[in-house]
Amino acid sequence: MKNFALFLKHNRTKIYYAVVTFLLLLFFSWSIIIGVTRLQLYRQLTPVMSQWLLIVLVSVGSTTILIWQFVRWRQAESLSHFIHDMNRIARENSDSMIEWHAAYAPKTQALIDVSNQIAKNTRQIREEERESERSKDEMITNISHDLRTPLTAIIGYLGLVEMNADTLSAAEKAKYIHTAYDRSNQMKVLVEDLFAFSQTQAHDAVLNISTLSLGDLFAQLIASYEIEAQEKHIELTQITNPEIIMLEADSDKLARVLMNLITNAMKYGKRETFIKLTAQVKKTDVEIRVINDGVKIPNKDIVDIFGRFYRVESSRNSKTGGTGLGLAIVKGIIEQHQGSVSASSDDELTSFIVTIPLKQH
Repeated sequence: MKNFALFLKHNRTKIYYAVVTFLLLLFFSWSIIIGVTRLQLYRQLTPVMSQWLLIVLVSVGSTTILIWQFVRWRQAESLSHFIHDMNRIARENSDSMIEWHAAYAPKTQALIDVSNQIAKNTRQIREEERESERSKDEMITNISHDLRTPLTAIIGYLGLVEMNADTLSAAEKAKYIHTAYDRSNQMKVLVEDLFAFSQTQAHDAVLNISTLSLGDLFAQLIASYEIEAQEKHIELTQITNPEIIMLEADSDKLARVLMNLITNAMKYGKRETFIKLTAQVKKTDVEIRVINDGVKIPNKDIVDIFGRFYRVESSRNSKTGGTGLGLAIVKGIIEQHQGSVSASSDDELTSFIVTIPLKQH
């Protein structure tokens, strides 16, 4: 009895359509027989004609009913299958896809397609969330490392001064205090970069948009780096096409972008002889390039170079220093301006290419 109840539960749709189909065929056949009998009486049909008419009508009608009921059964089965799968997905809180195809049920198939698209989007969102969590964990690890290194040095050198104040010479005290001061400045730069980076990631960040002359901004930056460039025997030049380019942007943040790119070129562009700032109007955008003739950036690093804390050097304790946030800040600021940034490098030139709209909307 229990097995029979289970059979009815799992096959109720089939049983329902089988019973309905049988009743429809029975009613249809009875109706045709009655109709042909009356035609034979009133139209004086011969028995042979009546027999053939009966056979044709019953055959065509029965076939139509069977096909119609078969399609309806398949549609009902597809819908029931779809509801069952959706309940399973809801219970499991999963982003699994529905793999089967509802051949006879276009509306159910449309629901399946929508469900699969939702599952695909959900899967992508969850993967992005997992990647974001991994990135945050990595970021915290890197911040801890970069803060701990100078902090340890500061505590160590100041501890030497504190514990050996009576025995250290004035020169030794000055040396240790100066080293601690340098490490403090490293921490200050890291904290400032972290703050700038967090601002580029904020969804509610506000840009102070104003109209500025790109040529004038280039000139100011070149003047501020002139002494450092002379010490490193680097020539700084600028080219704008047309000569006067008026741009709507946050002047402070755009200056930060160019400063980071120039600093990056001076710090990592080994054996370079020049850094060139160029700007060219292209339709509704302006393309800004910071170009140097330093050592080529490896192709494997070009894709990841704008990631936070990414350095081309394999060691995080490189002599060049830096927080590894400079190019990530560049990317964040440019994206806030609805623009894009990329890099290209070969044996002759390395270029950082910034493209932003002339007017901000």
